[in-house]
Amino acid sequence: MKNAIAVLSLCSSLLPVLAQADEVEYITGKLVAEAPLKCVDEALTISNNHFRSILPDLMLDGARDLAKMGPEWGPGNENYRQARDLLEMAFQDDEVSNGPLLDAGLSPLLHTMVSGWTPAQRTEFQAFLKQKGGRLYWDTMMDGAMCEALIELSSKPPHPLPPGADKNRLYALATGIGIRKMTMELEFNLLPKDQTAQVEKAGAELSKSVQQAFGTVSQAYAARAQLVFRAVEPDLKKILAAYKP
Repeated sequence: MKNAIAVLSLCSSLLPVLAQADEVEYITGKLVAEAPLKCVDEALTISNNHFRSILPDLMLDGARDLAKMGPEWGPGNENYRQARDLLEMAFQDDEVSNGPLLDAGLSPLLHTMVSGWTPAQRTEFQAFLKQKGGRLYWDTMMDGAMCEALIELSSKPPHPLPPGADKNRLYALATGIGIRKMTMELEFNLLPKDQTAQVEKAGAELSKSVQQAFGTVSQAYAARAQLVFRAVEPDLKKILAAYKP
């Protein structure tokens, strides 16, 4: 009887947590279906895939700087190739066990964002996105500015996205953002005053929420990547030590 009571007590304590998880899943699915950030979704997929492909290079950049080895230790160098292959295989082994290091696409980010909303914010933001001002903000500011930031990030040195289909697609997305900006201000000026005020308040809170979600997701990736790096660090040090300019 005591065991049964303990189990019932545990189940009762879990009910609010499970209900909250269900609500997060529901809101996330609704956002994806009814208010898709199409530009961000596509740019995020390209950006994440690119970041994953250059992750060994980024980590080796840091190792090179710490060892004060100079810019000549890089792609095209046999010693560098060995170090990169070691890291890449370590990342692939980790992904076999733990799934993709970087989840491409928008859903993981939106899920993290909604998880951080308070119950009051869930009510407020869902109501906001049903209004014309809210949808306009979501479609132009969120999908425009966020997408633009991802495109710029993918083009940054020292390992920018190489020429090809993905780079061409990002260029096309950037062109679309430019056209969208031309009409955005006019549409906002036509909104009723009460919606304009709400856009400024709720929009700022939404932007902050997305930035926090980006930070949370990035920290999770970074922590996992560091674990992989530390596991092969002894072998990497041997490769670095064997390097002769």
